[in-house]
Amino acid sequence: MMFALGVAVFAGLWVYAIVTRKSGLQKLADLAEEVRPRGGQVFRTTLQGEPRVFLLDKCTLYSLDVSDTEIERTEALSTDFYFFLDVCGKQTIEMEGEYLRVFFSTQAIGAGGGNTTGGDYRSKDGLFWEKRSGNEWVPRKEAQR
Repeated sequence: MMFALGVAVFAGLWVYAIVTRKSGLQKLADLAEEVRPRGGQVFRTTLQGEPRVFLLDKCTLYSLDVSDTEIERTEALSTDFYFFLDVCGKQTIEMEGEYLRVFFSTQAIGAGGGNTTGGDYRSKDGLFWEKRSGNEWVPRKEAQR
């Protein structure tokens, strides 16, 4: 009797899990709603002919891989290290021609200063990033800090 009850409970939970399982696109919509109040954004675009999905949240850009049921995040871009405490003040993402443009503005806590480690970035593929340095774009690793 207890065995039959256990099997029935297990079967019921299994059916419930299948019926209530969300698709990757539903989870993506839920993620967009979750990050929106804090200024985050889920951004869909096409880079070099490939559809891409990004998550911009807390001055970090993630590349999202959306499968049938899961979302996998991979960090694509973030602000540089800052020794003291800072917060994300502003973040934007947009397409400009063939480039994905991302802007981060971070502010030191208690310093009253401006942008500590952010900047203006662009990429054609979402992997290799350039940073605006003065009036020109340079590879991120070579940009002035």
